[in-house]
Amino acid sequence: MTPISLLAMFRSPALVKQTLARTINGEVRTQDAPFVISTMMMSVHGREQAWDFVKANWDQLDRLFPKQGLRRMCGGIVGLATPELERDVRAFFSSRKIDLGGKTLEQYLEQLRIAVSFREQEGRTIRDTLINSLGA
Repeated sequence: MTPISLLAMFRSPALVKQTLARTINGEVRTQDAPFVISTMMMSVHGREQAWDFVKANWDQLDRLFPKQGLRRMCGGIVGLATPELERDVRAFFSSRKIDLGGKTLEQYLEQLRIAVSFREQEGRTIRDTLINSLGA
């Protein structure tokens, strides 16, 4: 694991906030920042905070990161696998008319839909299995 990827592993909301701020203030290199944000959106501990950050700072992120960086960052939406977050993601991208090139965004949204469906169908079974295996 690289030091940059470790930045995305914080559990503390305060540290998540600090890390996200560093992706746009120049402390994290422009080529690394989209990866950090994407990884944070995939983290159970930071995903909602990271998504709120992306929404609140989209215009600045769009100016700072090249299109390839935006595509990399937006790949993290797949980690926002709850029905509520999925609705929010779809509303955000729809209202902004964001184009990541080709079918990239469409594919990310499809992957998100699959992740949400899987969670809805199998989440309880997986949770129960883990609880039973830890208790045994």
